[in-house]
Amino acid sequence: MFSRSKSIDVLKTYIENNKKPVKEIGNVSDSIDNIENLHFYTRQEVERDFFSDVVLGGESLGNPFFIEPGEINCEYIINEIVRLNPDFVITYGCSILKPPLIDIFPNKIINVHLGLSPYYFGSGTNFHALVNNDLHLLGCTYMYIDYGVDTGEIIHHIRGKILPFDTPCTIGNRLIKKMTHVFIELVKNFEKVEKKKQIENICGKTYKRVDATAEKTKILYENFSDGACLRYLRKQSKLESDFPIIEQDFLK
Repeated sequence: MFSRSKSIDVLKTYIENNKKPVKEIGNVSDSIDNIENLHFYTRQEVERDFFSDVVLGGESLGNPFFIEPGEINCEYIINEIVRLNPDFVITYGCSILKPPLIDIFPNKIINVHLGLSPYYFGSGTNFHALVNNDLHLLGCTYMYIDYGVDTGEIIHHIRGKILPFDTPCTIGNRLIKKMTHVFIELVKNFEKVEKKKQIENICGKTYKRVDATAEKTKILYENFSDGACLRYLRKQSKLESDFPIIEQDFLK
């Protein structure tokens, strides 16, 4: 979607090959008694509903180049990025960036993390927010890249939009779609960005991939069957007040 924006010139896109591709579930009847398979089947079908127009909308205009995980830190790629002389380096879901790449582009590498830092860190954070009934802490974080993992200075947050009879997959995909549109507006209008006071004294929760278990997937859907969305919407204003986020005024 960045490459289709008339206001952004995408010089090159580095895409990491996924060594562990997501398993496609071909037939829902084969998954009906397996909560994890059923979750991934639903997710892949809802992703097609949300994003097929983008995926099938024609050839990418972003000059894509496929690399292996971690290869972004190799000298030949760093030298190529330097020659391209970009205004910004945009990252999403890639390997951890290391020096000297970070040092060459100070305050020019902007990452979006699916999850609301500093409340949630690590992998699958929005999944765990839903498992924990923390629907007010589901969202994404735009931040500068530093030497840590999801620890850079935060530029902007967005919360996920929750509707009364949503499912985990509709919430997640709606958020990703909004995340991309907001990211484009952020880059287009970066001269309007104001330095914001960071959220302090939060003992955030950190998760790894192995923490997303079948048992937690079961709890997730039990929460939704038990009216998680309606419970959240009844308390939405107070919850959002008690757990503040960082927002740029021009992106609200």
